[in-house]
Amino acid sequence: MRIPFTNGEIHIGRFIAPIARLVPDAAVVPILSGPGRGIRWQAGCGMMNFWLGTYEREKMVAFAAQMQPEMTVYDVGANVGAYTVLAARQCAAVHAFEPDANNLSRLRRNVQLNRFANCTVVSAAVGSFDGPANFCSGKDACVGQLDPVGSVVVRCVSLDSYAAAHGAPDLIKMDIEGGEIDALAGARGLFRSKRPLLFVATHGPAANKFCRQFLSDHNYEVSLLAADEIFAFPASCRGRMEDRTVREQPETSGSTPIR
Repeated sequence: MRIPFTNGEIHIGRFIAPIARLVPDAAVVPILSGPGRGIRWQAGCGMMNFWLGTYEREKMVAFAAQMQPEMTVYDVGANVGAYTVLAARQCAAVHAFEPDANNLSRLRRNVQLNRFANCTVVSAAVGSFDGPANFCSGKDACVGQLDPVGSVVVRCVSLDSYAAAHGAPDLIKMDIEGGEIDALAGARGLFRSKRPLLFVATHGPAANKFCRQFLSDHNYEVSLLAADEIFAFPASCRGRMEDRTVREQPETSGSTPIR
């Protein structure tokens, strides 16, 4: 929450959480703090942290700082739309990829609440090929992933083929529970030609090692937001990245999920 007549902000998540738990799931509320402040959100869509504005605060701040009005953004693993709606408010176009049916309905709802006509919701997982794939929803809505023994069949797309048909991104956010290896393998052409900025969550040492090597092979520089959170950009953009300042200081203590 911003302090009136100042540039200061009080991070209110920990104080308001006991009251916020009383808000009905069907209620439409504004995101209360952080880069997404003021965006409309359905309270029952995911964790309370989404609309309190404390979810992944440091990463959200870094993500918002890189967005420009003319950009096209791919949100790979959009879940219920926390990054999608932030990008849709700031950028020219957003493509949000999500294979889970329950998440898709909530994602579409949050996009519709804000009348973001510049956002395309893509009912698909992202991998190294185009076609059907097995998907496992996992123990909750945040951890679904492609899995050879998954009981649900979903559409899978590669970023290279999708970009060829729908236009390439300037910025990609990727968080797909271990699927980042296959997703990047299906985006080699994109990283050679368009060279988008990338925020990627890595899941496990093997995925982290692969992502770092992939980015090094494509002459990208890597900055760590956390041990498993990478921000990467083409080495040729180093000066521009250094000049672009973060617009808000993160409060990392507010990032713990409140359920």
